[in-house]
Amino acid sequence: MVTFVTLGPSGTCHHRAVSNYARFQGLADDEVTFEFITDFFDGLDAIRGRDDAFLVQCSAHPEVHKVTERNYDEVFVVDTFIYPTKALAILSRADLDGPARSLGIVEATEGYVDLSEWEVKVPQISKPYAAEALLRGEFDAALTHLEWLDRYPDQLKLDRLIGEVDTTWVVYGTTKRFAGEVIGIPSPELYREAASRQVSGRL
Repeated sequence: MVTFVTLGPSGTCHHRAVSNYARFQGLADDEVTFEFITDFFDGLDAIRGRDDAFLVQCSAHPEVHKVTERNYDEVFVVDTFIYPTKALAILSRADLDGPARSLGIVEATEGYVDLSEWEVKVPQISKPYAAEALLRGEFDAALTHLEWLDRYPDQLKLDRLIGEVDTTWVVYGTTKRFAGEVIGIPSPELYREAASRQVSGRL
């Protein structure tokens, strides 16, 4: 079994991205287990000394550099991949009378909005937790997954659609991979096509 440690609870963008990454790597569902965390430093501790466990973190997370550096001689960046977030949206309570004054938001998603639009920012650990707190009435609106609107159409309403956003994910493991050469998927067409378009634009 291979264990992936990532941000929980079940149903996060992290969970979906890692599930698809595992399939991309040829791992069957019954070969993979998940450990969900709310703190990536706890995730580092969870994989230290283990060859069968990997920590996965979205590169948008504000503490990527600290996680990379914390145990630099024991835990290494072993892979990265590109995968989109789930469809994101700003949802508010359907019973709200007037504009939302408070916003529940994960720090890693603050770049999607102008926070000055809300009087109060309420930090959240993950987007599912933000949605659950919104349903409990802890704030007026939340940046969370659009799917919560489908689940609770009578309790929530759509304020703003963000959609899926392509992003990168960092995979940490305890066996160092880098040995002096670039590790990646060769994509020369990406740059040759860009150069060709630039030349064509000048003609």
